[in-house]
Amino acid sequence: MDSELRNKDGLTEKEFLLQYRPGDYERPSVTVDILLFTVDPELNSLKLLLIKRGNHPYMNCWALPGGFVDMDESAFTAANRELKEETGLEGIYLEQLYTYSQPGRDPRMRVISIAYIALIPMTEAVAGDDATDTEWFDISMDSDRLLLTSKEKDITIEYLLKNKTFESGMITYDNQVPQLKSKSKLAFDHNLIIYDGLMRLRNKADYTDIVFNLMGEQFTLPDLQRVYEMVLGRKLYKKNFRDKIKDKVVNTGEEGKSIKGNKMSALYSYKK
Repeated sequence: MDSELRNKDGLTEKEFLLQYRPGDYERPSVTVDILLFTVDPELNSLKLLLIKRGNHPYMNCWALPGGFVDMDESAFTAANRELKEETGLEGIYLEQLYTYSQPGRDPRMRVISIAYIALIPMTEAVAGDDATDTEWFDISMDSDRLLLTSKEKDITIEYLLKNKTFESGMITYDNQVPQLKSKSKLAFDHNLIIYDGLMRLRNKADYTDIVFNLMGEQFTLPDLQRVYEMVLGRKLYKKNFRDKIKDKVVNTGEEGKSIKGNKMSALYSYKK
């Protein structure tokens, strides 16, 4: 029986666990960071929620919503909890992005962060107790620049994307690394998380229905195409786009005004 198995020191599992001391080993803390994307109500830009840090480290810098994972919860549960505490949102689309574990990424201690992507139609968010301010930043990215701007607060956060070569086994590949250009900056390594998150969103928009999480219950096809274009960062041909999404939407039989163009169009909903 497994309960009678003994290790090289002659201990059963029960005996081993009784004498085990977790404090003998250094342990990192674990946090979650959330990339909360939405769209501008006028469909002019893709937006990302940032929170202005109210305490050290990186005091007064803009950061992704997030926090520490409690001992009795999973990272996914922690991400949902932090979203509700810092924005009031719950029950929304949430998927894991990557784990960020570079030593020195947090000056306080060894911290490993698990990042998540969240998507919602445009809404309001309220700062929690540990933040001084929240803001929806316009976010855009081209081949050599990642840009976050807030016209209301007159803030520009700009990173240049520099090519860097990486090796993995027999494979050598190029990737981009964000390097600060503007005076304002993001806290921690959130520039890298945001870059990775936007790349993931763009990639998944090509082969999944993830973009529909940015739409309301009903929408026009011109508005849906515009949201896809904001996510992908490029213009789409109308016929090709409609061929792509024709099996993903249902005509509701109603009409409404498109946000872009302000013309009456048929209203559609996502085909679940």
